[in-house]
Amino acid sequence: MPDSLGWLVLGVAAIVASSFGGVAGFGTGAMMIPALAWVLGPKATVPVLTVGMFLGNGARVWFSRGEVNLPVAAAYLVGAIPGGVLGAMLYATIDGAWISRLLGGFLLAAVPGRHLLAARGVRIRLAHFPVIGGVFGFLGSLVGGVGPVLSPFFLGHGLVRGAYIATDALCTVGTYSTRALVFHRYQLLTEPIVIVGLYIGVLMIAGAWIGRRLLDRMSERAFLRVIEGLLVLFGLQMLLWPVR
Repeated sequence: MPDSLGWLVLGVAAIVASSFGGVAGFGTGAMMIPALAWVLGPKATVPVLTVGMFLGNGARVWFSRGEVNLPVAAAYLVGAIPGGVLGAMLYATIDGAWISRLLGGFLLAAVPGRHLLAARGVRIRLAHFPVIGGVFGFLGSLVGGVGPVLSPFFLGHGLVRGAYIATDALCTVGTYSTRALVFHRYQLLTEPIVIVGLYIGVLMIAGAWIGRRLLDRMSERAFLRVIEGLLVLFGLQMLLWPVR
């Protein structure tokens, strides 16, 4: 269990990270990983995030519930749930550093790639989301979260601002709930892990509320600029400081 300083560090990180995530739709998990690894050790990061992010994203869905795109969420989860189960089963034995570097490279290429696709009129269709969900549901169970990597696909389908935030959050809730069942089966969700996860999850609800208030004040153009800036930032983080 964390000491007093550890609880404080995790609490501040949870509010700040979830506030940013409430604006951008991603990044909460990536921002929490350094704090969790410092306080609890790297092996505990994904199980703790599984509990905390379930609560935080559930709040994000509620605050933007009128803008959820249910067909996209359902199509994504068709692939993400079985993919997430397979990834969670491998989590205990695989080194995620090389996967993290690969995803970091993808993020850096995603910004010019999104503009190229938009210029050519290429659109991500509903039929693509089961495959997208399967791939990134699997990878997310290994590296803790792939929200930044998913954003070009949601944006490429035309989801922006509230619709993007809410739909992505619902997809995350679905995959994290399944992942939690697998982690419980393999005894990775111990009592201390659950307690810490619930602690940061409750604080993430407050951060999600702050993020939603900030999002309401942003234009679509400003929103896209924030997204692209964070894609580059997290791409460099995953490439240069890979998650293990």
